[in-house]
Amino acid sequence: MARSTLAVTVADKQRLSPNMMRLMLQGDSLQDFPTGYEGGYIKLVFPGGLDRPVVRSYTVREFSADTRVITIDMVAHGDTGPAATWASNTSIGDEVQITGPGACKPINTSADRFILAGDMSAIPAISVNINRLPADAIGDIVLEVISKKDQLELHVPEGMNLHWVVNPDPDAPNTMLEDSVMALPWRDGEVSVWVAGEFSASRALRQYFRHEKPVRKENMYVSCYWKIGENDEGMKAAKRADKEAW
Repeated sequence: MARSTLAVTVADKQRLSPNMMRLMLQGDSLQDFPTGYEGGYIKLVFPGGLDRPVVRSYTVREFSADTRVITIDMVAHGDTGPAATWASNTSIGDEVQITGPGACKPINTSADRFILAGDMSAIPAISVNINRLPADAIGDIVLEVISKKDQLELHVPEGMNLHWVVNPDPDAPNTMLEDSVMALPWRDGEVSVWVAGEFSASRALRQYFRHEKPVRKENMYVSCYWKIGENDEGMKAAKRADKEAW
């Protein structure tokens, strides 16, 4: 579909945890915004230098066609870039431009067991995928957060084990998320995997599930949302250059 730019205003702003912020974006421009894109993304467009806009992607956490409101959750920690600066300083009634939506592959629910993993950048999309799991789902969810106070209340199926990994310095190279996922006991049956987050962690887990575990291609989604030490453009360039990994 065409990616036209839409003007929306900030209808509400909430602090979900010390390092997670929720924004609700509303506007008549959303009257034709399609439903069913929760877990996908929109792009927020901010003014940039040399008349070049800065564009950043955020997961659609919820969308209400009745109220014309898109809800997005974003990490608010340590980033002094234009998107984080805008999010920190914006107030109810402020206007911002968006484009989208773009789709994101949901977890394949036709499996016997499930593994979902990611850092705080992936929690909104993982939350959407949790809601898609069958009520009798069995498996594990591994979420890396910056502090214990970032452990949001999530309603998961009784058979899904929720593991929190606290990493107070996510901008330093580390292997905490992938180590925690690889330490999970492997369950019998067909496994469906959904992983997103930092480049190196996602890359390591993609290789792990591709080469060391019997996960079928159609049951595996692994993506990177950011890369330590790089801006959004640098992360995308690294991903393009790493053909074998992605």
